[in-house]
Amino acid sequence: MKFMRDRSLRQIGFTIMLLMFAIYFTEYFVIRYKINVLDEVEQKLDYTRSSQLASQQIALQVQRFLNGDKSITADIEARILQQDHLLDILGKGGRVDGTDLILRPLSRLPKISHDNLIRYWNDYKASVRVLITQSPDTTFQQIPAASTDMAVDSFTSVPVTPIQVSSKNPKYTEALLKQESLWIRISAWYDVLFADLEEEVSVKKASVNTWVISLIFLDILLLGALFYLFDRFVIKPIHKLRESTAAHRQEFDLPKDEIGALAWEINETLENLKDATDFVTAIGKGNLEMNYKETLDEGYVLGKNKLADSLIDMQQKLKTMNEEERKRQWANEGLTKFVEILRSSDNDIHLLGDKIISALVKYTHSNQGGLYILNDDDEYNKHLELISMFAFDIKKYEVQKVKLGQGVLGQTFLERETTYLKEIPEEYIKITSGLGDAAPKSILMVPLKVDREVYGIVELASFKLYEDHEIAFVERLGETIASTLASVRAAQKNKTLIEQFQQQTEEMRAQEEEMRQNMEELQATQEEVVRKEKAYQDRIETLEQEIGNATSSVEIETLKHQAAKLEADFQGKISSLEQALLKAKERGDDWQVAEDLERTLTIQLEALKITQDELNRKRHGA
Repeated sequence: MKFMRDRSLRQIGFTIMLLMFAIYFTEYFVIRYKINVLDEVEQKLDYTRSSQLASQQIALQVQRFLNGDKSITADIEARILQQDHLLDILGKGGRVDGTDLILRPLSRLPKISHDNLIRYWNDYKASVRVLITQSPDTTFQQIPAASTDMAVDSFTSVPVTPIQVSSKNPKYTEALLKQESLWIRISAWYDVLFADLEEEVSVKKASVNTWVISLIFLDILLLGALFYLFDRFVIKPIHKLRESTAAHRQEFDLPKDEIGALAWEINETLENLKDATDFVTAIGKGNLEMNYKETLDEGYVLGKNKLADSLIDMQQKLKTMNEEERKRQWANEGLTKFVEILRSSDNDIHLLGDKIISALVKYTHSNQGGLYILNDDDEYNKHLELISMFAFDIKKYEVQKVKLGQGVLGQTFLERETTYLKEIPEEYIKITSGLGDAAPKSILMVPLKVDREVYGIVELASFKLYEDHEIAFVERLGETIASTLASVRAAQKNKTLIEQFQQQTEEMRAQEEEMRQNMEELQATQEEVVRKEKAYQDRIETLEQEIGNATSSVEIETLKHQAAKLEADFQGKISSLEQALLKAKERGDDWQVAEDLERTLTIQLEALKITQDELNRKRHGA
């Protein structure tokens, strides 16, 4: 058992397989041999029956011959020779004619019966040959006794005639009698041979059954032994391993085979589970900085322990999520803070800019900052104006205006995109303090835009590099600042418009007063026009009466000149009135009166034109 304990299950299984193969192979050949022996004895029995049948056919043929059929002599002889061959194969063994079957020599007891059968067969064969080769009667010639003297004198010319004598052939008669008795003995010995062979068949069958039962019993014992070995070296260790695994207890007292290797893997897994539990517990308590390799498993290798890999990856993701959450919270708090600043601001854009840039520099841990606002009051001179600053150099502050597209700042405005500089020229900017000054490591310029409309630029400088979330925060804040600046600028413009409106209102009041005076003058003028029109009419009537008296052309010219002058005065007053009325914003009752007065003056002007035309006509007629 110690030998098997030090071997792997694969080796033990392979050894048992070879052993079982050898046992089953041996059992197969033993059973096969026993069955072949049994088959051979049964084949000998069948062959003996064939031989007996052949001998019976010979006996029948001999009987036919004795009955007078002399034509089968050759067939009887051939059958006798064939029977000799059959009996010889049966006794000595050999190949059966016409088949692949080879018979072994007979065993001891059947051999004795076969020898006796051969002895009687040989006698029977001799008797049959006598019967088929000799005649039942014997004929010979005999000389009569009275003629003896005549025979002596053989040289005489008298012939002597012999006598034909017939008698029974004693050999034939003996062979006939022996043939029948020998056939009876042959049949008897065939029966004895059959009995011996059947007895041998029974013995062989019993032997086969005994071997089969013995081998089955042996196989049962082998299966029992295999079950015992399987239970001891497989089932019990697995059961022990299952119990220790269920109890989360490591097991070391196991054989050094596959189950031992499995136990080692389970022990390793249990250890990994314990480490994983401690690691997860630490993460659950908020300790995301715990090092798995240094704290729990010094032999940890990436890719070997999938559970540890997943937990470490989870730890990194949690750290990333916490960091992102921290950055998101920082951004949200910053936006909330600046929203409060923007809400609490008044309409003074410079004061609002100071609050914004101061808070932004402090919140982003920058060292310097400035806020530039687009000044588009002059359509042909748009520029960025520095309205607020934090820790700026005096020289930098003196340059308060930056043209669009001028320098990096102006180009940032035109491109509407954030500019982040990490390589700063020495002469570009300095961050100063009471102890000295130094160039910043980074400068961030973010356009203040809503959609695609840019309202300004916020510029930050720092001794540190800005992180992505800080840049994204300033960009988001830039949109809010841009909206607020747009609102403040709109409020300032509205205030300016209101002031302009108030001024225009005062001007309109003055114009209204002036218009009223003009209207009074127009009324006076209207009365004068009516008066002069009546005078002209009277004068025209007088001229019509005196036309026939050859009115002088000098007088007519004088009237014409006066009418033209009056028309020009009326036209000038009407133009002045129209210009005054166009400047008024609102149309009230005075406007309606002015319109009526304008229509009246226009009618009178037309009347003057008609009068002048009439005077011209009359002058030409004269």
